[in-house]
Amino acid sequence: MDDKQIIKKFGLILKSLREQRGLSQEALAHAINSHATHISRLENGHKQPTLTTIFKIASVLKIEPIDMIKTLQDSLKK
Repeated sequence: MDDKQIIKKFGLILKSLREQRGLSQEALAHAINSHATHISRLENGHKQPTLTTIFKIASVLKIEPIDMIKTLQDSLKK
C-alpha cells in the first residue's frame, strides 16, 4: 500500500461520511474553520489531512477519530 492509495481512500471515506450527514463541503469547512477547497482537496485525494484536521472533522461528523482510521484500515485490506 502506498501513500497515494491511503490518501485517496481517506478522501472517499470522508466524502461518504460527510454526505451521510447531509453536509456540504462548505458547511464542513466552515465548521472546522477551513475552506471548501480544502475539503475538496482532501476528498479528491490531493491533500493529506493533519492529525488535527482529522480530529476536527471527526468532531463535526460526530464520529470518533479512531473509527475513521479503522474504516480506512479496513478499506485498505479489501
